[in-house]
Amino acid sequence: MTTPGFGAFSSAVARAMAEVRRQHCQPPTYRPTETQRGTIRCTRCGENLTYSASAIDGRTTGRCSSAGCLKWSD
Repeated sequence: MTTPGFGAFSSAVARAMAEVRRQHCQPPTYRPTETQRGTIRCTRCGENLTYSASAIDGRTTGRCSSAGCLKWSD
């Protein structure tokens, strides 16, 4: 997921998930030490995307502020 060509072939949701994980879910545990919540730019429309990354299991959720845009829960 970190190769230069990843963005060209992945969906907007996959790119957003990868960005959240890159910022907060580093090896060796692949989860943050404390649950993280924040906002980044949406990879589809550029609006605010609110996310959280769980310290318990490393799962992420996210939702764009634009209606009908990105939303995920893994």
